[in-house]
Amino acid sequence: MKKELSSVWWFFLIAIGFTWLFELPRTLDSQSIIELPGYLLALSRYLAASGPFVAAFFLTFLNSGKEGVLDLLKRGWSVRFRKIWWLPILFLIPAMEGISVLLAHLIGGEAIAQIPLLTRPEAYLKSFLSLLCLAALEEYGWRGYALDRLQMKWNALVSSLILAAFWGPWHLPQWFMGGRDVPFFAFWYGICMHSILFTWFYNNTRRSLLPVIFVHALMNAQIFPTWSNSNSAMIFVGVWTLVTIAIIVIWKPRRFVRSKEKRIG
Repeated sequence: MKKELSSVWWFFLIAIGFTWLFELPRTLDSQSIIELPGYLLALSRYLAASGPFVAAFFLTFLNSGKEGVLDLLKRGWSVRFRKIWWLPILFLIPAMEGISVLLAHLIGGEAIAQIPLLTRPEAYLKSFLSLLCLAALEEYGWRGYALDRLQMKWNALVSSLILAAFWGPWHLPQWFMGGRDVPFFAFWYGICMHSILFTWFYNNTRRSLLPVIFVHALMNAQIFPTWSNSNSAMIFVGVWTLVTIAIIVIWKPRRFVRSKEKRIG
């Protein structure tokens, strides 16, 4: 266990270092210190996003060889879990967004924004596929490598929050690029809720990475644009907080699993 726990700290160091290294060119470009062509900016974006992916597969190969690498890779498309879980995988996030937009309209008179999936389906699907690839680059690391090792020592709730403690600052360069319009600590609060939600999916779907990759992409793609107005955004945070509390209370902090299966780890 000590070896596995030690490797997770190396994972965080490599993942964050790799990402920040490749975020540096985009940061300098955004500050007009250097000027990069569009294709290099796009390449830098994907290389930066791949920090957790690179760290996970590098350490897996060192510790477990080719068999470990293949096992980790296969978990990205594993569907060997109860089919009932496809309901929250597909509909929980859109339902949370839809409720938030509807409440903002009913309570505050906020206009309901256009739904890109309906108004511009081709552009939305193209964007979703790109976000799906970026989510995979993250989730092979955060959940595929780090979460298992954290849960060897701590319960699901504590493990989720420890992971979030590193996952939040991993995004930090984006604030120097002007890519985020919310305060960092408000974003970090969202990351904590992300982390708990994703652990819940991960532990209940037999460590498959497909659900968390898909839900991660859905979170970023937003079927109902909740962040377009302040009222719907605040209501969404409230709904999201209630869902997170429900997971902790109903599924219990130890594993976020209600069945009597063996502990994930």
